Amino acid sequence: MNKNVHMGKIEIAKGEDNLVASGIGSCLVITFYDPKQKVGGLAHTMLPARRMSGESRDLKFERRANSESPDTRYADTAIDEMLDKLLARGAKRENLEAKLIGGANMFSSFVSKIGEENIAYAKEKLKRTGISIVGECIGGSQGRSVEFSAASGIVTVKTKF
Repeated sequence: MNKNVHMGKIEIAKGEDNLVASGIGSCLVITFYDPKQKVGGLAHTMLPARRMSGESRDLKFERRANSESPDTRYADTAIDEMLDKLLARGAKRENLEAKLIGGANMFSSFVSKIGEENIAYAKEKLKRTGISIVGECIGGSQGRSVEFSAASGIVTVKTKF
């Protein structure tokens, strides 16, 4: 069964489930997979880290910050939350592999480094977390869609241009 993972959300899957994310531009999709336990997760992040966003003055953010669920729009909290959920579902930290997809600059006339920042921050966070990156389809100027199989760990990327 396909589960859509919308911007700012994470999903965990085991067995025959596929996780799908569409319309990935400067956003960064991060997948984790434990090939021994056959459990994985997909985070569809929008921004590198809350502390970098300057959003702390935003009232909508303040309401979300006071809720019980973490704000997984940000790579830092999404990585931590996905890791916690996977470990709770039987994954072993030492088996986890990561793949990165996205981080494009979609508009050549618009100078934005958000895609590059998303990539750089996620790579650094994963390095600190001790999770190896085993594949990536990042940067450029094309949008992407992703399908992640929890049964096999295979990530299929389609580009949009």
